[in-house]
Order: sequence, then C-alpha cells, then structure tokens
Amino acid sequence: MEQLNTPRGPVTLISRCTATEIEELRIDPGLGFFWHNRPDLQCQALIKIADQPEGRVALAHTDDGKIIGYVTITLPEADTRWGRNQIHGLKEMGGIEVSRAWRGAGVGRAILAAVFPPDSYTHEIVLATGYRWCWDVESSGLTVREYRAMLIRLFGEFGFQSYETDEPNIAWYPDNALVARVGARVSPQLLAAFKGLLFERPGSEFVNSEFLR
Repeated sequence: MEQLNTPRGPVTLISRCTATEIEELRIDPGLGFFWHNRPDLQCQALIKIADQPEGRVALAHTDDGKIIGYVTITLPEADTRWGRNQIHGLKEMGGIEVSRAWRGAGVGRAILAAVFPPDSYTHEIVLATGYRWCWDVESSGLTVREYRAMLIRLFGEFGFQSYETDEPNIAWYPDNALVARVGARVSPQLLAAFKGLLFERPGSEFVNSEFLR
C-alpha cells in the first residue's frame, strides 16, 4: 500500500487487494464503462477476481473509500483461445480502467507500475486483449486509432509488446490489438506454447497486418 499525490488529491494504491478490502470500498461514479455504469456488477466482478487463487486486483482509492482505478490479472477464460489449453504460466490482464474524473492524473500508470515492477512475473507471460468496443473513446477526445496507439505506448512502458494474431475477436477489426509481457526468465517451452496460439489459420484473411497496410 502506498500513497500517490495527484493534482486532484491524494489516493491510496493497493498492489494486491483482497476481496474483503474491496467489499469495504465503493465504486466511483466515473467508473463502469464496460459494465454499463452498473457499480454493483463491477464490484462483484472485482471481488470474484480477488477471490481466485491466481487472480489479482490492484486498485487506487480516495480517502473517502471510492475506487477510482483498477487493474485485474486472471487466468485466461477456458472458453477463449488463450485459456483452453490451460498453459501454465500464461495469464491475462483482464481489465484496466480509471474514473473519468481522474484521467490524466497518472493513476493508471501508477497502478500498472505497482503491478509490473521489473522483477515481477519473471517466469510468466501476461497478455492483454484490446477491443475497440470496450474503450471509452468518446470521452478521450481521441480517434479510435489514436486511442489504440496511446494504450500500446502505455503498456510498452511496462514491457508489453504487440503481437499479430488471427484470433477472430482481435483480427476482425484493425484497431483491436493483442499485447503481451514476456517475463525475463520465461522458459522456451512457455514462449513456444504462447506463440503457437497466435496463428491457427495460416493465410487467413483475418490478420491485422492485412488491415493495417
């Protein structure tokens, strides 16, 4: 737990929050784009992740107990390409969001820094999928392409790199993205297993590079 001073006031960062701690906090009204502004559903989702043995919730909250930002790490869902083989050492950054009123204050970057110091997840790969329909682009003042570039730059500060894939949910739209952080001591077997998931249909029309030429 640490304190972060921002232009909008001090906030508390918790790098790994327990389900009990989340239950004692409340969701800031500026959060909830993905959950269609249903704070009850969002809070339940964070509690569920924090309760999982492999789950992790890092968050920032105000002095009056409002959650203003979070990052979640989970095992990939079993019904997705990334999770169906249950590859040991492969994890997913399932969500990152900062309250609208607190954007631009460095909260998201501070949470990511708390989750991904240089010596973290050294033997693991953490992937993150970016879908344009999950982004709060309208409030950002950016185009979808600019928003995508901003996210990739931000994740790049913490060791994430972009990967092309023919996974349909990502490759269907050119501004969707896949990034992953490969730990410094990841085994060749884990890296090969991850790369083996990227393309299942060589020559498929659903390849990001074809859209982005």
